[in-house]
Amino acid sequence: MKIKPLVLALVSLCSSQSYAQSIAQLNFEQSLENITVNYGDVTSIARTNINPISDQYSLQINALSHFEIERSFELNQAFTKSTPFEVSFDVKLPALADAQFAQDILFYTSFTIEFNDGSQMQIYGSDAHVVPPQAQSIHSFDTKTTLPKNKKIKHVSVQWSMHLLEEMPVIFDNISATIGENHGETSTMIAHFPIQGNFESATQAQLNTYFRDNPTLIHFPTESGQSGVQINADDNGRFKLKFEKNNLFIVHSTPEYLATYVTLHNPGNKSLAVNFSGRADYTKELSGTANTIANYNTLVLAANETKRVPLVLDFSDDYYTSAISSVYFEIESNDLLVIDDLDMYSASNKIDGAIYQVLNDYEAGRIDFTTRYPDDVSIAIDQNSPLYGDKSLTLSLSPWRQASYSHFFPWGEEVFANQIHTQLDLKATQADYGKPIQVCTDVYYHGGERASFCEERVLGKGSFQINEIYTLDQSKALYRLLIRVRSFSSSTATVSIDNFSLKYWRHSQ
Repeated sequence: MKIKPLVLALVSLCSSQSYAQSIAQLNFEQSLENITVNYGDVTSIARTNINPISDQYSLQINALSHFEIERSFELNQAFTKSTPFEVSFDVKLPALADAQFAQDILFYTSFTIEFNDGSQMQIYGSDAHVVPPQAQSIHSFDTKTTLPKNKKIKHVSVQWSMHLLEEMPVIFDNISATIGENHGETSTMIAHFPIQGNFESATQAQLNTYFRDNPTLIHFPTESGQSGVQINADDNGRFKLKFEKNNLFIVHSTPEYLATYVTLHNPGNKSLAVNFSGRADYTKELSGTANTIANYNTLVLAANETKRVPLVLDFSDDYYTSAISSVYFEIESNDLLVIDDLDMYSASNKIDGAIYQVLNDYEAGRIDFTTRYPDDVSIAIDQNSPLYGDKSLTLSLSPWRQASYSHFFPWGEEVFANQIHTQLDLKATQADYGKPIQVCTDVYYHGGERASFCEERVLGKGSFQINEIYTLDQSKALYRLLIRVRSFSSSTATVSIDNFSLKYWRHSQ
């Protein structure tokens, strides 16, 4: 489940964060920002200056029930490595708390990648964004997909779909699209397809084991060798092939996507329509099972044409993938089709080998936050209205007060690190709009120096998430790690937190 913020980087001392390329910042101050309605019973879409999320205007969609809106972002570039494409946004449903059906509203974000050759790949995930019936609240989210390498991308379109239980307005604002960096693909690549690469050493018996629908191993010159796999017609006359594998071995600690690259050849003398689709089921630390689906359904091969085709199955970036229970892909065409070669691997945008310092969903009732101000700050396990599961941790903060998690490294043990990753789900149940709530990651080095990284929310009540990787000075030994949640204003704040994860990447001197 994704609940993420549009946060403001407040301060970063003695360090820098990872590079991100901004594609667009949409605030609706001057226009609808090219947001379009794909389908649904939308009665109106317009800018509104009545209680906007921020500044003077927000985007308001009035709908009776189900609808989907879309925004396309132009890229016109190819990437040498698989690359994350990230979108963040703020949402509020001002009438939900007083509605006849005042309950959680789920909605989804999906992506469509349009390549330069006109083909498109759609990516869907089972993770839902959740807007609770919390009065006067604003909820911040982000999500991402992985852009495949070595194929020019024209556009990336983002779709938001929601099913309302009755007619009401939905407000969007602060939509941000960025391209991130891939630090980990080359170090985490692992083959998952049993006959990796071309089919020079494959046997018909192996094909019968790994594929359904009776493919044939054929021998003729291809771009990658002298052998290929021919997709034959089934009893219904459909040219179809399916590969499925269960319980994939995870050799690296942070798989974020599974990529399958297939070289397809049309041996015929007329154009060929091809559908290439796949699905992966996986388990996430702290937040359970999920699935991801990709569909490449607009591919056309001209007569005697060969194309390299990517299919990317994204795992959620909300906490790490602990197991991949199954994966399959399926290829279907309207005539004879040949696979020249195939590569399948899971990979990550992050460097492998991070070390956990904290992994706490609070279900065991373990409290890991403390305070120096017991008269001004209360810390307690909440079982009445937890964020997830049966328990969360609630912090009641007086003005300018904080609660914190602290870890001191053992005396005499020199630990060096180049990055630290903080993840934390939060919901402000009491907060004033415009009054900051801060979440800071402080890293103390031996010798007294400190690097402080703070994220700030000023949107008042609502849910958000910290999911940030910070770059550290790898030449200095670590002394202490400190995570602080505080009311950074003259107002009180009550914040529930859940799914706390803290990791760092060690560096050898």
